[in-house]
Amino acid sequence: MPESALSGFASSEGTSRFRDRFPTLASDFNRLGRTDLLCSPVGFGTYRCDVRVAEHKAALVKAIRMGVNLIDTSANYADGNAERMIGEVLGLMVGSGEIKRDEIIIVSKGGYIQGENYQRIAKLAEDKAAGLTPGAELNEIVRYSKGLWHSIHPDFLKDQIDRSLQRMNLETIDAYLLHNPEYYIQWAIKDGIPEDEAREIYEARIQKAFSYLEQEVTNGRIKWYGISSNTFGKPEDAVDRTALEKIWMAADAKTKGSNHFAVIQLPLNLYEPGGLLEKNQEKSTKSVIEFAREKDLGVLINRPLNAFGKNMLIRLADYPEREFPPVEEITDLVHDLKLQEEEFKNGPLKDVALNPQAYDAVKKLLSVGEWLDGKWQHLPSFEEWRDLLYTVIKPRMQYAFDLLQGIALSDPGVFKQLQDYAESIDETMEHITNYYLTMAHERSLAIHKVVDEVLPAEDHEISLSQKAILMLRSIEGVSSVLVGMRSDEYVEDVIFGLQARKLENAEVAWKRLEL
Repeated sequence: MPESALSGFASSEGTSRFRDRFPTLASDFNRLGRTDLLCSPVGFGTYRCDVRVAEHKAALVKAIRMGVNLIDTSANYADGNAERMIGEVLGLMVGSGEIKRDEIIIVSKGGYIQGENYQRIAKLAEDKAAGLTPGAELNEIVRYSKGLWHSIHPDFLKDQIDRSLQRMNLETIDAYLLHNPEYYIQWAIKDGIPEDEAREIYEARIQKAFSYLEQEVTNGRIKWYGISSNTFGKPEDAVDRTALEKIWMAADAKTKGSNHFAVIQLPLNLYEPGGLLEKNQEKSTKSVIEFAREKDLGVLINRPLNAFGKNMLIRLADYPEREFPPVEEITDLVHDLKLQEEEFKNGPLKDVALNPQAYDAVKKLLSVGEWLDGKWQHLPSFEEWRDLLYTVIKPRMQYAFDLLQGIALSDPGVFKQLQDYAESIDETMEHITNYYLTMAHERSLAIHKVVDEVLPAEDHEISLSQKAILMLRSIEGVSSVLVGMRSDEYVEDVIFGLQARKLENAEVAWKRLEL
C-alpha cells in the first residue's frame, strides 16, 4: 500500500450520498450490478488522459463537480500517467473535503505489457536465468507483437495492482478488470494452436486469474473484479469471442455463488451494436447485455463515440462545415510542396553541415508533399487525416526544423527556403483539413437523419454525441457509458445531454437503426 494512501473504497452509502447532491441527475443513477454501488449514467474514461496535461485534470474535476462519480482507467493508459492524474485529482478533492473517497467508484484494468512495462519485462525475458517453466509468469506471456505483449498471470496482475495503487495513491480499487484477455486466443490461433485447445487454455487462464483476484479481494486491495473485452459482442462462432457464459461458470467454479466477479466492460455504439443485438449466449438465446442483466453484473460501455464502421473509424460527433478551394487547387499545392522539397534537398541541403545520420533523417523527414502527392484525397475519413497530421506529419516537421534551426539562423538562404516551405506546409494542411472536416460534417448530418428516425422529436436538436450516448444509456442493464471527456467543453456537452429523457423500449429503437 502506498504511503498516505486514500483509505477506504466506494460504498453504497457514499455513492447514494453523492447522487443526492445532484437532484436533476439522481433518477438516472444506476446500480453497478451486484456491487450495490450507485454510479452516474456516464463515467469519465481516461484513455489518452495524462497527468502532465492541465486541461485533462481540470476536465476530471469539472466532471466530478457536475455529477460524475465513476472513473475508468487502466495501467497502460498514457503509460501510467492516466492513473497518476486520478491520484492527483482525488487527493486534492478529498483532501479539501469537496468529496469523500467512498463516493467515487474507481475502475482500473491490467493485462497490457507496453511502454515502461514492456521495457522492464522484455529485459527480464532475455535473461537466460529467467523462469520459463510451465505455469511461470514469463512462460505465459503472450508475445503478440513487438512493443505489445499481454499477460493475465497472477504474478503479473499482482505487480500491476501494486503499481496502480501506488500511482493512484489508493488503498483499494473498487473494480479491477482483466483488460482484453482475448489477446491470448488471437495470438494462439495465429501461432497455429488448434482452436479447441486455444479456447480451453484461454478459459483456464481466466479461471486462474479470477482465483488470484479473489485473494486480492480478501486482502482488501480490490473490492470486485471482472473483464473488459472487445470481443464480448462478436457472433457465437467467432474464434476469439470472449464467452460471458463460460466466464461466469469459471468465476463460479470454486466459489459456488460467493465470488466477486461483478463487472464487465465492452464496446457498443451506433455502428457496433453486437453487445445488445447479437444473440451469442446460451445457445443463441441471449445477448451479452441480456445475460449480464440476468446475472446482475454491472455493464460499462466503452467506445460510445468512436465507432469502427464501413472500414473506417467514425467519430460520432458534430463537425463544422469549412470552405476550401477546388480539389484541383489543393492537388496543385501538394505538387508544389513536393517540388519545394526536391529543390531544397538537391540544393541548399547538400551544403548544410550535418552529420550523415542527421542529413539522412532530414531528407526523409522533408517528404510530406512527396507522400501526399496523388494520395491526399483518398483517406477514408477526417479521423484518419487528423491522426496522420498530428501523429506523423507535424512531429516529423518539427523534428526536421529542430535539426536545421541552428544552421538556418546563420544561413539566410537556408532560412528563406525553410520559411517558404513552412508557409506552404501550413497552407496545404489547412486546406486538406477543411476538405476532410466538410466531409465529416456531411457524414454527421446523414447519421443525424438516420438516428432521428428512432428518436422522439424533442431530441432531434441535441448534438450527435448526445444522441449516441442517449441511445446507450437507455438500454436496460447498462450501468454507465464511459466517455473520454478531456476538456471542459466535452464535459459540458456530455452532462447537458443527460437532460434528455431515457427512451422507452430502447432495444426496439436499436433494431430499427440502419446505419
